[in-house]
Amino acid sequence: MLKDKKLLIAISGGIDSMVLLDLCSKNIPLNKLHGIHINHNLSSQANEYEKFVKERCFEKKISLIVYTEERKTFKGESMEMWGRRVRYRNFFKSLNDLNFDYLLTAHHGNDSFETILMNIERGCSIRGLRGIIPKNGQIIRPLINFKKSDIITYAKKNSIDFIYDLTNDDISIKRNYTRKCIVPNLIAKDGLILDKFSDISRKSQNAIYKEKVIMRFIASKMKDNCDFYNLNDEDLLNFNMYFKIRLIKEIVGESDLPWNRHKYKLLNNFILKSKTGFKIEINKSWELLRDRTKWILNKKNRVEKIKINIDGFGFYNVGHRIISFKETDEHVFRNNANTELIDFDKIKNKDIQIRNWVKGDKFQPLGMKGSKKVSDYLIDKKIDIFKKEKQLVVTADNEIIWLCGQRLSNNVKIKDNTCNFMELSIF
Repeated sequence: MLKDKKLLIAISGGIDSMVLLDLCSKNIPLNKLHGIHINHNLSSQANEYEKFVKERCFEKKISLIVYTEERKTFKGESMEMWGRRVRYRNFFKSLNDLNFDYLLTAHHGNDSFETILMNIERGCSIRGLRGIIPKNGQIIRPLINFKKSDIITYAKKNSIDFIYDLTNDDISIKRNYTRKCIVPNLIAKDGLILDKFSDISRKSQNAIYKEKVIMRFIASKMKDNCDFYNLNDEDLLNFNMYFKIRLIKEIVGESDLPWNRHKYKLLNNFILKSKTGFKIEINKSWELLRDRTKWILNKKNRVEKIKINIDGFGFYNVGHRIISFKETDEHVFRNNANTELIDFDKIKNKDIQIRNWVKGDKFQPLGMKGSKKVSDYLIDKKIDIFKKEKQLVVTADNEIIWLCGQRLSNNVKIKDNTCNFMELSIF
């Protein structure tokens, strides 16, 4: 699968990444390979590691890019979190800059086992039992089905040189503690435990894949448009809180991203306690609204300011919609609020405009004697906040003649003596 792809290899200089580098250099054309090394500057040996990686790549005639980072403060995140963040930031930057297909990392079966144990200790769901997955987007872990012992054996047989990072001995770091103090005892008691957890990981991945397919199917049924989803209470009756949140994660495109406990708890409490009209931000792009009998997931877009002067019959692009003005002799009323028939003589020679409704707007709804505020009308019709923000009106000499897709004004209605007709449509 990888032979025809351009591959970026994450190289720390340790035994795992040096074995991966050796395997790639022997099996993939060198012009398809590019190394990347991150110098975290966290130890006095950091520059030695960088020099070692440069020398090995030079020997193998593999291009290398090096990023040097410096940790000035630990505020807000642990050293491990910071290290992972800057690594992957630089990894994805290089993938983009070099126009490469995949990043290869040297994670192996023991790493995945350690991850599962740490996830269990944190009280994970089934997703935490996956461990480290073989492929996640542009990240591929070719060694994930091999044990550390396999890697050590390969390194010895092939005389692969590597360096040992002394920070791996610091058991105050949780992963190092798991690796050095917990895993060896478990393996000593059960020599097959890595294989058993590998099987658990595969089963979890299959279960999550099936869950994802189901969630994607359910989300498609709730889709109003690409930026809008209606999650009706009735449809969610058989969903427990876990699956409600999983569905939301799927819709907002974060099904594979880990959420911290705080975010889960915040969303959990919002779903349990929020009242009609309450909103919560899911991420920078999506927000969730509690409506009367449903939840609405809306992709946040800046509400486009609309103000279009109409200079004749025809079609007018209005944001993501089209409004048409059509002269017609057909005296046919349609049972559809998106198409209305009006008395053309009532607006002839007037300045016609399409615009957003604004606070204070009033009109006389068809069939009513008095006028009504647009805001009150939309509330009475139980129009949700997101749709209210995008509501359009058609005006004639600044008088609202149509609340688009909602209600016609009484002032342009068809009468027995109407001779000329105009059809208004929005789609």
